Amino acid sequence: MELKHDSAVGIIPVHQEDEKLLFCLVRHADGHWGFPKGHLEAGESEREAARRELREETGIEEVEMVPNKMFTEQYTFELKGVSYNKTVTYFIGLVKDASRTTLDDFKKEIPEMRWLSYDEMLGTLTFLEGKREMLNEVWKYVRERLE
Repeated sequence: MELKHDSAVGIIPVHQEDEKLLFCLVRHADGHWGFPKGHLEAGESEREAARRELREETGIEEVEMVPNKMFTEQYTFELKGVSYNKTVTYFIGLVKDASRTTLDDFKKEIPEMRWLSYDEMLGTLTFLEGKREMLNEVWKYVRERLE
């Protein structure tokens, strides 16, 4: 079987509501839940692409991207007889106003999005295997940074 390499970038959106931290997940058209992510377009930096994907998939325009901190996940999947080894680099994005999000223009690609607590997020993510260690690092980092 042919093996191809693929990469993407995304943002793990985090919103602090009172003392509670909420994470934004999106449901993709194929039904799986994950973070907003996608491929770089010509001439884009990783940060620019991640910000664009966040805007396209959630409507979130205002986000503070945490500088110099990235998280990576790697996984393999098969599509039409081809095996892919994929690497996704995530940035943490702090969202001050979670009410300013809309899916009106994005319903075809992203039919649903939710702001969830950490435990709810773990229970909703579709492909949790291989992500748990990364998410524990994200959780620890965000709690230390925002407390």
